[in-house]
Amino acid sequence: MKLSAETTLKSIATALGAIAALTAAMELQRALEEERAADPAAVVSEDPLRATLQRCRALSPEALETYTTCQAAWEENRRRFFGTSINNSDTE
Repeated sequence: MKLSAETTLKSIATALGAIAALTAAMELQRALEEERAADPAAVVSEDPLRATLQRCRALSPEALETYTTCQAAWEENRRRFFGTSINNSDTE
């Protein structure tokens, strides 16, 4: 089987395109990892509620039932997420 010049050039172009796509994907992955590692503690320290919620995630479900700080933090998080006022939260 003899390869023509056109087939050879198409193969080279395809290989170069694949290499370029792979390089771009690797660069994007590296940039995302750097962004994630760029001081995640600063995000938590800006919002005390977020820090409390992170501590509460480590507790067992049994401990959460008696830990009122976590219950209040989750309620505040729901209130912020759904945009309800404190007076409307008891209307269930």
